[in-house]
Amino acid sequence: MENYFKLLNIEQASIIDLETLSDNHKKLAAQHHPDTLGNNGDDTHYKLINTAYANLKSPSKRLAHLMLITGTQYDKRGTVSNHLMDLFMSTAQLLQDTDLFLRRKSSTKSTLALAILEGESQQLQEQLGKQIKHIENEQSSTLKKAKHETSLESPARDLAFLEKWQAQLKERYASLF
Repeated sequence: MENYFKLLNIEQASIIDLETLSDNHKKLAAQHHPDTLGNNGDDTHYKLINTAYANLKSPSKRLAHLMLITGTQYDKRGTVSNHLMDLFMSTAQLLQDTDLFLRRKSSTKSTLALAILEGESQQLQEQLGKQIKHIENEQSSTLKKAKHETSLESPARDLAFLEKWQAQLKERYASLF
């Protein structure tokens, strides 16, 4: 099992400097890119570098990798922690409201009717932006708490849910434009 932290020369921790991660990834990817002149180009190592970067960039995958390299058992299945249930419910409702609006908008043919819907679109954009920020804050808080946890299983699972919700919200946000 490859240690992604060592591979990318990053401190082995739940919270890492993402700028350093990005810089180290760029340097190594450039060195090992298959199209690199000479014998340095290595497709297998290049793919491993990109996999390591993707895993360390994602907070949930980073914690899962930490558990893997330390030999900690980790069950990915399970539910979100109780303290995130309200956030789950509000996110689900906002996604549902946005989907309903998008269906209404897509079936609207009149320019005037589309213009009338613009106010609701802007409200949804604002709500989605606030929910995305709320999730980002919760991710940060969960990572900080994980630093002091004896088991990373629950924070890793919570972060996986938070990342999924964040991606869904960002997708809906983009679809409003």
